[in-house]
Amino acid sequence: MNRFNQFLAVTLSVQIVIAGGIYFDNQASTADQTQMALLSTEKSQINQITIEDSDGKQTVLSKIEGKWLLPDYHQLPANQSKVLDMLNTLETTKSGWPVATTESGRERFEVADKNFQKRVVLSQDDEKLQTLYLGTSPGFRQLHVRRANEEEAYAVKLNSHDFPSENNNWLDQTLLQPKGDITSLEGPDYAFIKQAGQWQPSAEEGKAVSDEIEKITNTLTHINIQGAEEKTEHEAAYQLTVKAAGDTLNYHFFKDDENYYLSRDDYAQAFKINQSDYDKITGQTAMQLIKPVEAEELSTIVDSENNEAGNQNLNKSSSEQETTKNKNS
Repeated sequence: MNRFNQFLAVTLSVQIVIAGGIYFDNQASTADQTQMALLSTEKSQINQITIEDSDGKQTVLSKIEGKWLLPDYHQLPANQSKVLDMLNTLETTKSGWPVATTESGRERFEVADKNFQKRVVLSQDDEKLQTLYLGTSPGFRQLHVRRANEEEAYAVKLNSHDFPSENNNWLDQTLLQPKGDITSLEGPDYAFIKQAGQWQPSAEEGKAVSDEIEKITNTLTHINIQGAEEKTEHEAAYQLTVKAAGDTLNYHFFKDDENYYLSRDDYAQAFKINQSDYDKITGQTAMQLIKPVEAEELSTIVDSENNEAGNQNLNKSSSEQETTKNKNS
């Protein structure tokens, strides 16, 4: 091989190395781009979230003393896990390749500044950290999304239902559930206490129908509220007092038109519940919860008491006879 051919071979090798470097560098850049996180701010910095839809409905979530609340909805607690799940989803979702970079594309996918399906504003106190526009859905569990102040729109793995703009959808539905096991139950015409795992009537004669009592306690333990309203003047159709984990809780049930409500003394609001839960509790009276002592059982009890009294008299008589005998001796 002459020197010229050697020179060509070396030149070709250098070109191959350079081309390979450029290719792999582009591949790395592409990988970085496709793996870009949708959330560009630190999740721990966010303490306020505002979600607004195209109709102007909005909900505000504020983190106060480590707990997410609904400041515009009676300052009630939000569903903590639901808020955290939303933030975790935003943090782990990748943007991928843009599907639109023009104004017409942003309008078509409804992620424009003034034409969006939902707008999510993430803030720290009153300072906006990031704004996301959520638009149309190109497929199952997919949304078109755009970051504010950017031209690119993306198709990402998100569900619009995870970003509701109604306050009641963020409300902690377990708010009125008693914390801990119920150990005392008092209704309009009955009262029970739980001793050694068994329900006993507090005052009434008879036996507790445990299965029916458990229907009340289980319903109350798992009851979910559907919304909140300011209390109005309504006479309670049914009242219930329970003790659980050392707390005494007073519940009031009432109906208004076709809606069913539950309130509790420690909240200034009335909470909407479903009719099924309402009926399971308010349909119970002492007649269903207390089983009268049958005549046979009563006779057995009386006989037992008489026998016990007779034995006591017999023992007393024997003792007196023994005493008399000892005296005569």
